[in-house]
Amino acid sequence: MLRRIVVIGLALLPLLPGYSLAQSGDPGPIRVGDRWSYEVKDSLTGDLRPAMAVVVAEVNDKEITTRITLRGRDRPQTMIFDPDWGRIDDGAWKLRPPGIGIQKPLQIGKEWRSDASGINLQSGLTFRAEGVGKVVGREQVTTEAGTFDTFRVDMTVRMINTKDQTRSQTYTFVVWYAPAVNRWVKRTTEWRSEGRVRDSFSEELTEYSRKP
Repeated sequence: MLRRIVVIGLALLPLLPGYSLAQSGDPGPIRVGDRWSYEVKDSLTGDLRPAMAVVVAEVNDKEITTRITLRGRDRPQTMIFDPDWGRIDDGAWKLRPPGIGIQKPLQIGKEWRSDASGINLQSGLTFRAEGVGKVVGREQVTTEAGTFDTFRVDMTVRMINTKDQTRSQTYTFVVWYAPAVNRWVKRTTEWRSEGRVRDSFSEELTEYSRKP
């Protein structure tokens, strides 16, 4: 009798308010129509910024073309990544080879680097983007979209002006990448220039969906 009660209790757990199972399954490759929606918050003030949606428009073995929409803004932005979410072209900047991404397969202690050349498509400004990423652990992360098994990846990118190497900017990212959704469920970004924090914000997944 006791055993039966325990079994019934375990079966009912997922139905209880606030209970969620960690999502860790393999969703298969990224495909057209995949959609990730994020809440974006200013880390310095705590204020919400316009929510962001990322939708896959095209995909092949070399590139992922996405449309990025910010709530309240009419015109979406096209951004192109490599299969590891390394940035290639965002309409304003182009990088060759791609910027640093999430180099799979992931395992604790794995480290990788990138060295890309970039150009501003409007001003012609050129720069080097030197990046390093490292998997520092595995963590369960809960967002509005659910609870996920993630790899925590710490990443740093230093952008150096090729005409004046004394001028540089540093971006620091902490990424919680969830294989179950083929992207991160949480990411923090800090941008520093001339020794000062210029921007700092976080993204958290609120919804993930795929076309049938």
